[in-house]
Amino acid sequence: MSEPELKIDWSVGGILPATGERYHPGVAGPVSGIAEDVLVVAGGANFPNGMPWEGGAKQYTKESYHYSIANTHLKLKQTEVFEDSLAYSANVTVGKVFYSIGGERMGQATADVFCYLMKGNKLHRKALSFLPEALTNGAATQVGDYIYFVGGENADKVSDKIYRLNIKSSKYANWEEYASLPYAVSHAVVVSDGDSRIYIAGGRKRNLNSKSKIYNALYELQIETNKITNVDTLPEAIAAGVGVFYKGNIILIGGDNAKTFHRVEELIGAINLEVDETKKADLIRKKNAIQSSHPGFVHDVWIYDIKTKSWKKTDPIKGASPVTTTAILKDDLIIIPSGEIRAGVRTDQILIGKIK
Repeated sequence: MSEPELKIDWSVGGILPATGERYHPGVAGPVSGIAEDVLVVAGGANFPNGMPWEGGAKQYTKESYHYSIANTHLKLKQTEVFEDSLAYSANVTVGKVFYSIGGERMGQATADVFCYLMKGNKLHRKALSFLPEALTNGAATQVGDYIYFVGGENADKVSDKIYRLNIKSSKYANWEEYASLPYAVSHAVVVSDGDSRIYIAGGRKRNLNSKSKIYNALYELQIETNKITNVDTLPEAIAAGVGVFYKGNIILIGGDNAKTFHRVEELIGAINLEVDETKKADLIRKKNAIQSSHPGFVHDVWIYDIKTKSWKKTDPIKGASPVTTTAILKDDLIIIPSGEIRAGVRTDQILIGKIK
């Protein structure tokens, strides 16, 4: 007997609170997770004073927002000053705490790793062992006693490593290099079945003065054998999307198919190589026009059945589709806090998808 098809009912569960008289500009790459049933959205980065191609500077924020979760509705409990200007970390919720791994501050990748927990109504964090190298835009998941960190990048390179840390060890554990991928990748979607397998979907690898490689592969890492297998291809090559694992299914949400991103990258490469100032100025104008008219990101939501190895499209994201954020699974809810919705633009919305 075939399993019933999964459906997802998308809605806006809440918003980030307005700052002063203005609406909240939203954040990309927030530190986010669930601690003691409280949704935490902290840190992240935005452009509150203008788009980057207009000279606007990226701001790394230091606020922490805490929400209670009542079915598909979020209620803001409190706002705190976040003790860090951290963004683009890999985040993973485990039980009653969550972790941030790597990320960046002011454009500089970090190796910092933290565990976040609620004590009373206050968010506390505990520093754990550093990653072996500073990496941002990686992805994380949990299997058994370990959290795993996949890929990532820094100013020098894109990583092909998978590191893991024993979070149940009574001693101060260190990260270990667990496996190497057949390719270097950042901005991948990484999920696990929680028991024995990790899945790595899509992602990208930047290249100097040329287009990034956008991946369309779905890889499986078997924990017991340490074997990595290319199990399928994605319906479309994407990077910077989000996803969760739910009852034998990978739910892959949104992402950037790079159709606009590649046009911008090609122009940036040409700008960097052009010596004629008049031609360079014309290339810059073309690049800025493309970024200003960015159409947004993929709205598609795909479900991959691990048993049948088949993809099925389900209910798409309604409204703007965020990337560079984290999808958090709580029971039958998928929570996606803030994120980037087109070049330089964030959303103040926290999306909730109820799986039916």
